[in-house]
Amino acid sequence: MNSLDIYKDYIQETIINRLERLMDGGNQPDDLDLFEQYPSYVGHVPKDSFYKSTLHEMMKPYYKMYLYGDPRLCKPNMESIRWELKYIIEDDNQFGRWASEQDLITSAECWGDNMKRIDETKRIYQYFYILEALLRADCCQNWIELSKELKGSLFKAEVYSDYKTDEVLCVLHAFTMIMQQDWPKLKKAESLELLRRQWLFMKYYYSVMTRHIVGVRWTSFIDVSKTVMKSSQSFMPHMHIYYCGLMDCADELILDRKHRKQLDKVILQMQDVVNRTEPSEMLYELCDTLFPEDFQRMLREHRPKSYKEVEDESLRKDGLIRQMEEQKRHLQVELDRTKEVLQQMILTAIPIEEVDAELMKYPPAMAWDLLCKLNESPVLNGINVWRNAYPALLNKYRYRLTESMNQQKEMVESVKTAIERPTNFYNYESGATHDDKRHQVMLSEDREKTLRQKQTEQIEHERHL
Repeated sequence: MNSLDIYKDYIQETIINRLERLMDGGNQPDDLDLFEQYPSYVGHVPKDSFYKSTLHEMMKPYYKMYLYGDPRLCKPNMESIRWELKYIIEDDNQFGRWASEQDLITSAECWGDNMKRIDETKRIYQYFYILEALLRADCCQNWIELSKELKGSLFKAEVYSDYKTDEVLCVLHAFTMIMQQDWPKLKKAESLELLRRQWLFMKYYYSVMTRHIVGVRWTSFIDVSKTVMKSSQSFMPHMHIYYCGLMDCADELILDRKHRKQLDKVILQMQDVVNRTEPSEMLYELCDTLFPEDFQRMLREHRPKSYKEVEDESLRKDGLIRQMEEQKRHLQVELDRTKEVLQQMILTAIPIEEVDAELMKYPPAMAWDLLCKLNESPVLNGINVWRNAYPALLNKYRYRLTESMNQQKEMVESVKTAIERPTNFYNYESGATHDDKRHQVMLSEDREKTLRQKQTEQIEHERHL
């Protein structure tokens, strides 16, 4: 017997027959005593390239049965078959290349049809194991085009009548979105595992995102939403995600007046639950991967704040108010100190011109406040020099304050005008493009010229005083 025949007999005896026995409904086979038949191979299976190539050719019919959900595999003892195939695929370095050429959408549809033979609570998770095998084996397909094809079908209400098939196709869509990310293989595997563990919740989220119900027998989003609120405590931290999706699609649902009132009532109940629950961000990256065009927008537009978030925001506001009051107190202290310094300058007969120069260092509003506070002093009002100089100083700083306020007002009006100005405001000359900014430049130059003229008038006015 040549080496090829030995390999074939060995694989048939230790792998194929073992798998066939499981598929026929038998129990897990005992390990075979292969010493008499293959004394050279016992304890050391030859897993060289020749062995792997032979294994692949002999296993291809079973791979196809597994990938396309053959009824012989979809049975109560599916778990044992899955583990058996998992170990076989790990020894086959050609499985990924073979899987890359298969029709995954047809595979998902076949699994959706054949899952009726598997226990209700476990059926979808068997399909997840298929996808895990594809990921581990580096299955390579055009994931972007595949996801677009799935989205074009799934995101249209009532495309499929079988909610099981819809569910499997949604899982495949999620897988294609994960696979097209520029992530390490380990992170893709972790994201797929997170999707599998959270699928009981995520299928409801897929329902509101695709605008038709998948994975459950309900025919109304009212029933789906009630299920989300009552089915599991583990949903609570993520319920705001479903709530945002429901709010986004609520207006698109075709409901009569009675059912609309029922949905509004459920939405209010869910909002109350969301408000009382600390939100979790554990699914944010996954949801953003699955729905990159909508997820972040929905959170911004529809996510209500929890009571704790409202409380935290109130505490932050109180902190800012206290900070502003503290800064105001410090500013008042500094203002009083400055006023005392200026008053001492006047009392020590320092020329008023130097006091004026010191006041000019401060912003117009602060200089005005300092001047008024100085004049409130009975001591200064008893000094002739101050009484004589004060009217001119009052006029000067009133004018300065008024000019500052007018400039701020003009700036606000300019910004408001720029915001409200239509895009076709400028009438360009014939042949000019949108890169032609001559009118804008002229307006800017006129603006600067006007400001320079006002500054010159202010200087002349101060010099006259």
